[in-house]
Amino acid sequence: AQINNMVQIQNIFVQVWGYSTTSLGLIGHMLSICVLTRSKLRSNPCSYYFLASTISGLCVVCITNPIRILQYSYHIDFTTYSNASCKTITYILNLARGQTSWYIVLACIDR
Repeated sequence: AQINNMVQIQNIFVQVWGYSTTSLGLIGHMLSICVLTRSKLRSNPCSYYFLASTISGLCVVCITNPIRILQYSYHIDFTTYSNASCKTITYILNLARGQTSWYIVLACIDR
């Protein structure tokens, strides 16, 4: 009974944490997009890198968090259906996660 209780508490924590980070990340990235698309910042080339990093981060938040919520809370795993889907999903998620950092590196190099 205690093990089932701990598993249920873990599922509730993952759901609350996942939904809160998704909503806060969505709000934060949308506000960054609003700031970085201002006409004053269009003359600065670094703002384009930061805008690209923000859009990539938005994709990470909107794709990775719901997949994690489905995996840990509802035990729905997209990677178990086939080897190709596992490799494709893993590649896309890691690519988007890495792009966010590399756009910031490119902005630093540009300056």
